[in-house]
Amino acid sequence: MKVWNRINARKVVLSYFYQRCFFYNLWKQDKVLSDILSVENIFQSNTEEFEKNKEEIKQKIQDQLCVSNDENFEYFVKIFFDKRDVEEIDMDYVMQVGWAYEKYLQEAIDCINKHTQSFTFQEMNTMNQALFILWYVERKVLDTPKEILLNELVELAKRYDDDWSPRLINGIMHKIFNNIE
Repeated sequence: MKVWNRINARKVVLSYFYQRCFFYNLWKQDKVLSDILSVENIFQSNTEEFEKNKEEIKQKIQDQLCVSNDENFEYFVKIFFDKRDVEEIDMDYVMQVGWAYEKYLQEAIDCINKHTQSFTFQEMNTMNQALFILWYVERKVLDTPKEILLNELVELAKRYDDDWSPRLINGIMHKIFNNIE
C-alpha cells in the first residue's frame, strides 16, 4: 500500500461521511427546511401546501440517505477524483471503511458524547462529525495506530475546517486515547 493512495482514499471516505452527516442534519432540522421553503414561497400563505412541500423535501433527503454504498463510492471516486486515476486511491480502504459507516455510526456518536462535556456530537459542525466518524470507523475496521489517525485527522481538519477544529479533534482524541489505555 502506498501512503499517498491511502490519503486519497481517506479523502473519498471523508467526503462520503460528510455527505451522510450533512443530509442527516438537514433531515433532522425542521427549521432549515421551513426556511428553504419560505424563501421559495415567500408570497404564498397556503399552510397545507407548505407542509406538503416540506414533507416532500424531507422524503427526498431520506431517499438520499438510503442510496447504496456502491453508488456513493462510485460517485465520489468519479466526481471528486476525476483528475486522478482510480489506481491512485486505495479502493480496499474505501470499501472496508465506507461500508462500515452504518455499522459503527451510533457507537461513534456515543463514544464522542462520552468524552465531551459542554456539547454533544449533534451540536458539532458537519465536518467535525464526519471526521470523528471516520476516526472511529477506521480504528474499528482497520485498527490503524492511534498516532497515525490523530495526525491524519488533525491535518484533514486543518485543510477542510475552521481554525478551532484541529484543537477540538486533538483534545477529544487525547481524552479518548487516555481512557482506552
